[in-house]
Amino acid sequence: MARELHFKKEKEPRRRQLIDQMAKMSVSVRMYTGSCTPKTEEAVRQQCLRRAVEDLLESRAHRLVLDTRNERDDHDRRTIQETLGTQPSKTELTYEHLDSTLEPLLWISDAVAWCFGAAGNWTHKIEGLIEEHIRL
Repeated sequence: MARELHFKKEKEPRRRQLIDQMAKMSVSVRMYTGSCTPKTEEAVRQQCLRRAVEDLLESRAHRLVLDTRNERDDHDRRTIQETLGTQPSKTELTYEHLDSTLEPLLWISDAVAWCFGAAGNWTHKIEGLIEEHIRL
């Protein structure tokens, strides 16, 4: 078994195999996207994260796991804390950044994001995994 999966590093036949296996799992993805340039990428990420946290709070979720970006994790933490407000303990939502080697479910979001970006037939292959696509 692989220690971790980075979809962009996989060869095409393996990508197809992985997506087919993910489609058989009882998982779904809520995808948040926004239009950005290299200069606005971080701001758009934080806008998407803010909306995701709001949606998680509304659905009474208990855990959010993000793939670590090391020193850039501070941006995410600030956004999450601001969104949780002054009494985050009342929300029961915990959050953490993990290396994808520690959380295999992060592999699914990585694969879906790659397929979405690749477009064409790859987007078609992940349609069944996407529960909702929120465009900001």
